[in-house]
Amino acid sequence: MEWTRVRRVLIALLVLAAAPAGWMLWSLHSLFSTPDPPDLRALTKAPATVEARRAAEQDTGGRIARLPELLPWAERLGMSTVDVCWTEVERASFGRAYWTPPGCERTVTLYLALDTTDIRTRLADLDRYLDAEGWQSDDYQWKSLIAADDYAHSPGGDPSPERLAEAAARPIAPSVRYRQPSAGARTALSVDVSQTTRPLNVSTGEDTWYAEHGTRNHRNDDRARAEYLTWQPLRPMEVLKPAGGRYVAVLGFSTRYAQEEWQP
Repeated sequence: MEWTRVRRVLIALLVLAAAPAGWMLWSLHSLFSTPDPPDLRALTKAPATVEARRAAEQDTGGRIARLPELLPWAERLGMSTVDVCWTEVERASFGRAYWTPPGCERTVTLYLALDTTDIRTRLADLDRYLDAEGWQSDDYQWKSLIAADDYAHSPGGDPSPERLAEAAARPIAPSVRYRQPSAGARTALSVDVSQTTRPLNVSTGEDTWYAEHGTRNHRNDDRARAEYLTWQPLRPMEVLKPAGGRYVAVLGFSTRYAQEEWQP
């Protein structure tokens, strides 16, 4: 009888000791585990998102439709469109991982061959077009394509003949990022100009994950979630072949159209 009583006491003590240990293990698991991701599919179907996406599509479509009139000397070579909503895992130095606020972005990349024998004249024409459309440079070093080209060909603080010759021989390939300062505007524009005989430093609309898993329209793994609403990328060196060594301007319109603070 005495042994039975002792055994019961020991079991009770073990239970009491196991409870804090179990609570600690559960707390550690909760602290370092990744929570459930936001519901991207609900975000893409939300009326506010659908309306914002339609507005982004109409805005960029209208800008591109005006280009033949505003830039009659530019030959359209092709266009890519990637429209995706996504969230991804971020891991803090201490504590649990978390999903970034979901967002959606529509990127339209337009490739234009420039009909010119004087590329500097066309850069000035592009600057006038960008200014008339309300774009402002987002780069602190230069405010226009002409200014970016001037900077690229500057010899810096060394006016020696060798340095001047080296600077003058650099290729003409300005690259400037723009934004519109109006309240609520969420569209950015990248403009890259270069000859097709050298690599273009542009965003191509390619996505390594989707390129590999292109038969799906969503990504669902432990690192990211993505819903691809439109996927029509172009490989630059293929679309640029008709340019035949001419200068090419690549215009990339990117619009964030979903509220980052949205919650399902």
